[in-house]
Amino acid sequence: MRTTIAVSGGLRLRWFLPCLLIGAWLGAPGSVSAQSADPVAPFLGTWSGVFTTQDHEYWGAEDLMCFPGCSLELYKNVAALLRDPKNKDRRFNELMGPAVAAEDKRFAAILTPVGKRIQAENSAETDPKLHCQPYGYAREVVNPLPLTIERDGKDLLVRYEEWSQLRTIYMDGRAHPQHRTPTLLGHSVGRVENGVLIVETTRVTPDWYSDATHAGHSGELKGIERYTVRDNPKRLEAELTLEDPVTLTKPYVLTKTWLFTPDVKLLQDSCSQFPGKY
Repeated sequence: MRTTIAVSGGLRLRWFLPCLLIGAWLGAPGSVSAQSADPVAPFLGTWSGVFTTQDHEYWGAEDLMCFPGCSLELYKNVAALLRDPKNKDRRFNELMGPAVAAEDKRFAAILTPVGKRIQAENSAETDPKLHCQPYGYAREVVNPLPLTIERDGKDLLVRYEEWSQLRTIYMDGRAHPQHRTPTLLGHSVGRVENGVLIVETTRVTPDWYSDATHAGHSGELKGIERYTVRDNPKRLEAELTLEDPVTLTKPYVLTKTWLFTPDVKLLQDSCSQFPGKY
């Protein structure tokens, strides 16, 4: 069990948003990792986000804020605020309030009437995780804990430490089934194009988009993940595009980065480790 504390009705988070000065170090974009003869090989291994590697020099303040994943728009806006010379003497938390408020407004603007109703009905007290239900697709893909990507024959198997969930990504060119029973993580098919691992997922059960928004999606959600491996330091960058005609009027795009951590071993995760919290 990793060292965490329980906040927000039992959510296992080690919240790390210190009052950083805006002069915080910001990592350079880095180059795309060299392609190998095996297009899948660069993506294999164990990857850890800022939540469990926060002492690494690569991370900037925007990464700390987005440790469970966040919208690409919010990440870019925070990075711009941090780089603006006018903000060099201001504390991090002074800027985040307006930035997060603006993000909430942007997200509300793309919700359909059904999406707004679902969001209004949800609350921290009604979150399925409080009843030991693992995260659904949208939250699990960008969750804070480490993950391992390995081969499973011709396909890929993703092992998530968060909730100890397993996910198969079929790489044999098959189509999504038309009559498969929906599941929390859905049905995923993938391919590698120009060094980018592209994964498309459908057939998910309704769940939440994120802890921050309290918004929920329908079973018609479709996710497209684009993973890129970059060097200096070696890391895995993801862009997750979510589309749901029931709850969204336009795609919702999230981002998340993990460092390559070959020495990290995934731990067994269970909400039963926190008696009285769920």
